[in-house]
Amino acid sequence: MRKGTFTYFTLQHRLTHQTEHCKPHGTLKPLNDKKWSYSSWDSFGCFAEPWAGSGNDWKPQFKESSDETHDCWSKTGTHGWWTMKYGVMAVLRLRQASEEGKLNYKDSYNNETRGCRYDFKIVKVTVSKKVEEVSVYDIMENVSTIAQETKSFIVTAVQRPDKCI
Repeated sequence: MRKGTFTYFTLQHRLTHQTEHCKPHGTLKPLNDKKWSYSSWDSFGCFAEPWAGSGNDWKPQFKESSDETHDCWSKTGTHGWWTMKYGVMAVLRLRQASEEGKLNYKDSYNNETRGCRYDFKIVKVTVSKKVEEVSVYDIMENVSTIAQETKSFIVTAVQRPDKCI
């Protein structure tokens, strides 16, 4: 963190094409939705940062990238990277998975229910953090003010309910 701010890179996605429901191998129809959403690691993480192995011996395929993702998540609460190069590699892997149909909708039995294609991008997030000390007296002063306002509202609500709407 420098001067109370830090920057990390994370993923956003949007659905660009999909088939009709229950026709996963049908014709992909383009969507007009231009809205980007932050990508869920539950849905896309296994393609962005894949692991390989079997039994109890699973390891990340890209150790440095995986370590940076975990570090970013543990410090920000969001999966991402401190450097853009790992994000670029993740976007390339996700775009390939999307083109191969690996991101299609599936039901709880792992049957494909709808074909989908996504677009991905990297966004730069800068967070500013400011820490201020608060004394017990400041807290007590605010608590009494809030209590007084709440009491006033309750009295008004009981006496004149039409004034609280």
